[in-house]
Amino acid sequence: MFDFISFLVVIFIVFIVVTIVIKMALSPINRKRRLKNLPIPDHLGIQMEGELPIVQTLDKALSSSYVDNVKNRVLKEHPKWADHEFEWTFFEMKRYFIMNGLLKTVPMFSARVDDIWHEMLMFTREYEKFSKEFYHEILHHTPNMDSTPIPGERAFFDWVYLSLFEPTPNSRSIWGVFLQNPVKREILDDFRNLSEEDLLSKYFRKSEDWLEVKRRLINKMKFEITQSDHIKLRKNSVDIPRTTSETQIYNYALGAAIFYSIYEEDQFQDHMSELLPGEYYKASHSGSGSSCSGFACSSSSDHHSGGDSGGSSCSSCGGGCSS
Repeated sequence: MFDFISFLVVIFIVFIVVTIVIKMALSPINRKRRLKNLPIPDHLGIQMEGELPIVQTLDKALSSSYVDNVKNRVLKEHPKWADHEFEWTFFEMKRYFIMNGLLKTVPMFSARVDDIWHEMLMFTREYEKFSKEFYHEILHHTPNMDSTPIPGERAFFDWVYLSLFEPTPNSRSIWGVFLQNPVKREILDDFRNLSEEDLLSKYFRKSEDWLEVKRRLINKMKFEITQSDHIKLRKNSVDIPRTTSETQIYNYALGAAIFYSIYEEDQFQDHMSELLPGEYYKASHSGSGSSCSGFACSSSSDHHSGGDSGGSSCSSCGGGCSS
């Protein structure tokens, strides 16, 4: 009898252990730790007219010897990282540097990217040379160990990021799910009411570098706010046309995000999850509208004509990191 009870206890313990292991393996945190070995987009996957010179200047400022040294150090510190995982994370590091070249400050929302940034700083002279060549000053790293979410700043980060770059599955793994939070009311009011010059002064890095792209971001945000007002006035629906392109889906979704940030802030996540179902808001879009009504059509048309893209300011770097 005692042996039988002992046997049952052992079976129960094994069951508990196996259950815990399976749950850990299937948890979102562990699933997104591995990056897919996919081709990396050329020119950082830029999608706004005028961005290419920024990418070229960034590449020139990052010497190959510096990048190789950083890579060796990162892979030594993170032996479980595959080679392609470093390449993809460094790809997103460069996108982050581009955003810092445009905005006054940019929060850090990826522990992976922050790890690479930290290792870059270990090469003091090389980092200083790169930073001064690209920014004309030192881009300071301000670590913030507080993991408290900063949804208002994350919303701005997402909007600017998705306006500048084509999203990829690995982008979502590195930065987390996009468009989860409404854009802060203060920023929306500023972009609605302030002049272009005032917005440049308040939200963007104070230099004449990449002024065309900064203005395009401002015009894009102003356009999407105006379109949101028109949709509300006409009582049109906010639909996303059926498409299999992740980039197109997010281009349409940016306008919807502005609309719901202005008019349905409390139900923002509910509305966005209806528009963007599935693993990353892609899925099959069986429930989305096939007509080109509401914001999506106008925003997409204007975007692809190269006449816009909308930006914002963010907080100090390092805030709210999450892997």
